[in-house]
Amino acid sequence: MAHARAAWNLSEHHIFAMVQLHEPTKSELASDKRLDRTARITLWDRKKALVTEGLITTQGHVKDYREIAGAKAPVTVIESAIALDVVRRDQSVKDALARRGIFDIMSVHMETWPIGAQIPRYLDDGRRLIWTPMWHTPTPKANFYAHPINGLHAIVDLDAEEVVALEDNDDVPIPQTPGPYRQSQTGATIELKELMIHQPEGASFQRQGWKFTWERWSFRIGFDQREGLLIHDVHFNDQGVSRKIAHRLSIAELVIPYGDRAQGAYRKNAFDTGEYGLGNFTNSLTLGCDCLGEILYLDTAVTEGDGTVRSIKNAICVHEEDVGILWKHVDADGHVEVRRGRRFVASSIVTINNYEYGYFWYFYQDGSIEFEAKLTGIILTLADTPGAHHPSATEIEPGLWAPYHQHILCARMDLDIDGPNNTVVEIESFAHPMGEKNPYGGAYETSESVFKSESMAQRLINPITSRFWKIINPNKQNHVGHSVGYKLIPGHTTYPLAHPESVLGKRAGFMYSHLWVTANVDAERYPAGDYPFQHEGGAGLPEWTKRDRPIENTDVVMWYVFGTNHIPRTEDWPVMPVERTGFHLKPSGFFRRTPAMDVAP
Repeated sequence: MAHARAAWNLSEHHIFAMVQLHEPTKSELASDKRLDRTARITLWDRKKALVTEGLITTQGHVKDYREIAGAKAPVTVIESAIALDVVRRDQSVKDALARRGIFDIMSVHMETWPIGAQIPRYLDDGRRLIWTPMWHTPTPKANFYAHPINGLHAIVDLDAEEVVALEDNDDVPIPQTPGPYRQSQTGATIELKELMIHQPEGASFQRQGWKFTWERWSFRIGFDQREGLLIHDVHFNDQGVSRKIAHRLSIAELVIPYGDRAQGAYRKNAFDTGEYGLGNFTNSLTLGCDCLGEILYLDTAVTEGDGTVRSIKNAICVHEEDVGILWKHVDADGHVEVRRGRRFVASSIVTINNYEYGYFWYFYQDGSIEFEAKLTGIILTLADTPGAHHPSATEIEPGLWAPYHQHILCARMDLDIDGPNNTVVEIESFAHPMGEKNPYGGAYETSESVFKSESMAQRLINPITSRFWKIINPNKQNHVGHSVGYKLIPGHTTYPLAHPESVLGKRAGFMYSHLWVTANVDAERYPAGDYPFQHEGGAGLPEWTKRDRPIENTDVVMWYVFGTNHIPRTEDWPVMPVERTGFHLKPSGFFRRTPAMDVAP
């Protein structure tokens, strides 16, 4: 960061909010020119309350430097640590805890959350604010989420480093039923015989830096401090021809709306990607636990708020795994043809407070790509009177409640199906009324609608019509004269229950369509805008698509919104078994026949 400090005369009151690779454009990549490696640096001036963005090369050459009016920087790890220290030293907090019988401030677990609902009006003057839910740790290594301290929250001005309000308005006792989950506490005695995955000849993939080839696939794996794991430059070798499928694939946002009106829950609406930088919280993975088999790990690095660089060992796991039958058929004469399938996996896991999020990108031998998010960890908790009428939470122990909430993710997919000029089509199945076109009542057909503009492409899933979307290249035909393409198949998903007029609804307007298609603009990277922290709303996809740009036979981006509606179960406590959500990209007319035919027994 020395180049940045010197070039822009930075002082201690400047925070490095985000440092990202400034990715070259498609035209720059296609040229033969040598490209500078350039960083995109987001700075927060704590004295002026000002965001600036700069582009600077590794040699210190400044390419751009500009102010971003009205923006507020995401919360850095260093700021969170300072805020918690401020709260722990505050006498009013200590007095409030003492009234609850807690005299050791270090036995209280606090978290820094954005105020994801209406900021108290007497504090809503433009300051960057966080609030601090609290839990008690009655004994060392106890599961503090079993012991929420209801009604006690400090509100902290991040830049002034001071507690500006203390909310102390609940007399619900702290739940006392423990929630142990460590092996040393529970025993974990149910065992199976050892399962080993052995590849005596090594893994089937090859690596050149961050470029990987596996089976007939080639792609680059990347990492971003904000988005985490990325996939770039995806090609498939089709009978000796390298065919492009995608330029860049990422999960561009993750927002968690909480649906309980209790004081300790209604503000919990966090943008884990845009407000905190999900990549900052990437785990160092462990062989045999997080990944199994012939593993290759990739290390990454993130920049802290003070400009220091922190390395993350084993941040990305790369391996291949068996996925069962790829295809099979038994002929009438008894001849059997069967192939087992394998897939390439690139994965990473982040821990953000109570939850773990695993991001898994899969590449299959039939030419398909899948993304799966695995959600686990510990559900957030609050206290209420045992057996109370609490309609938006599940009582998991006497007096211990887990609020209803959702996890909503948004994938940004810059697909280039045999080239950059693509078109997105919606396909639905329907049946004519019984009569001439459907004489026996069992016939059905499909209809196709071409999205010509951005307003047409804001769509919801519809299982009644088996709706799916296909991205095609209208300039390339397959052997039967149809456009080559890939289809997007939705997986398990949900729809936001927060009202669009709510504070969260305005700031996360992208949630209200499962599909968006936009003209490809490099600066349009995040569905809720670049700076969702305390934003008034309307940024990102809702703002960009007001222009209703043409999207037929041009370079487009598909955005797919998906997730889960988590109504907690008692079985989600004290740790939550993995929940899954995601989507599949499958070739649809892209190949002459399935590539799975060529897989050896």
